[in-house]
Formats: sequence, structure tokens, C-alpha cells
Amino acid sequence: MKSLIIDQIEVTSNGTIQVRMHKMSSDGDLIGNHRTTLLPATDINAQVATVNAHMATENYSAISNADVVKLTAICNAAWTPSVIEAYQQAQLQNANI
Repeated sequence: MKSLIIDQIEVTSNGTIQVRMHKMSSDGDLIGNHRTTLLPATDINAQVATVNAHMATENYSAISNADVVKLTAICNAAWTPSVIEAYQQAQLQNANI
């Protein structure tokens, strides 16, 4: 079965987490990449479930538990209360422009 492997997790200046996953063939060859973005305070498990459901339609296995643990740790470290508040305030200001 084809697999997804988290290759890169990037934290942007506003706290958004950008995730790049390698799409691997059953032989271990790189097929391409899939990306997803998590905004501050996003439900991480729900986002992972959405990615897994989408990629299952293309016969990919779920993101490994080890990769989910790593992603969760990075999100929890990046999303301090002040980062979440600043992000939410910026979104409110952008909505009022």
C-alpha cells in the first residue's frame, strides 16, 4: 500500500503550521507531495483525520502515529495562548477592512 510520511513541518510567523508529506509508492519510491495547513488552535486530530480520509481515496495508508505525535508536539509548542490571541485578533482586523 502507498504511504504518507511527514517530511517537513514549518511554523510561520503568525503561528500557522505548514505540513509537507511525501507520497510514497508501495516500493518506497517518492511519487509526489501532499500539503496541509493548520491555523492556530486548529483541532489537530480532526485535520489529520481529514487528510487521512482524503488520501485513502487514493489508496494511501494513514499518517503514522509517530508522525502525528511529532506534529502535535510542534503545534502545542508553537500555539501559545499569546500566539493564538494574536492570530485571532489579526483575523478580526482583516475581517473589518
